Amino acid sequence: MRYLLGGSLSPISASGQTDRDASVVELISPEECIRKYSSLPHFSLLQRCLPTRQLEYCKAELVSGCVIGTLVIPNKENPSHDMLAVGYYMTRQHLILVDSERHLPALQRMAEQVPLVMPATIVHFFLDFLEYLIQDDMRYLQNFEKRLSVIEDVLLDKPPKSLPPTILHARRELLVMNSYYLQIMDMTAVQLENQNQFFTAEELQIISVFSNRIDRLYDHTQMLREYALQIREMHQSQLDVRQNDTMRILTVVTTLFFPLSLLTGWYGMNFQNMPELKSPHGYLVIILVSIAVILAEIWYFRKKDWF
Repeated sequence: MRYLLGGSLSPISASGQTDRDASVVELISPEECIRKYSSLPHFSLLQRCLPTRQLEYCKAELVSGCVIGTLVIPNKENPSHDMLAVGYYMTRQHLILVDSERHLPALQRMAEQVPLVMPATIVHFFLDFLEYLIQDDMRYLQNFEKRLSVIEDVLLDKPPKSLPPTILHARRELLVMNSYYLQIMDMTAVQLENQNQFFTAEELQIISVFSNRIDRLYDHTQMLREYALQIREMHQSQLDVRQNDTMRILTVVTTLFFPLSLLTGWYGMNFQNMPELKSPHGYLVIILVSIAVILAEIWYFRKKDWF
């Protein structure tokens, strides 16, 4: 799909012709890109950025007259699994976005929804596209924070025996988003270096503002990761406290009955000349001694605040 970039994106028919100086945005599959543009300068570099292979990170490479790179965009509904991997080739007049046939419709919808708030040039459209990718991310992270606070409240009310799967999934999603923002920061750092003098001073200023926004999002994800870790540690500490309470109760019960075990073992030896062995009141004496020992131990334990 080809678009003429003016005040908005205007679709160009398959047989349509454009002026040589027209700004064109093109969305194509890897196979079509290889077939149509194998003679482009630095095509070997573009070929390494095509989604025919596993794309794992966002990057930008500045070469003579163009910028080549990749965008790996997580789906915020399922960041751990569903990602949009896009290769791009950008000159001053032409932007080629390459994605698999399966994901091209989604990429097309995204491109058509980009608000063109800056002058309609290829570089401005690309920067607007990057802004569009993160426009709702702060709200997304704030909702993520609410999810974590709900999990924390549940754990405080009644801690389960094992960590809820939701907190584990949340940590994985945060790891993906954290890595995504870090990659975008690296990509914008390369663009700001402007080694091939591709970007104008105005465009570098826009990239700098975008980079600052990414930096704040990255800091927010770092904070949320620490929050998730604190929730996990809180849950573990609750389990430790519960286990310690159980062990304390068992210890107290064992200590209470240990003197009685000693007493019954002592008088269970049945030696012939043992005192009270044939006394008619021996059984009652042992009962009273046992009760006195237990009461004395309970008094001592309560004094020491052991239970």
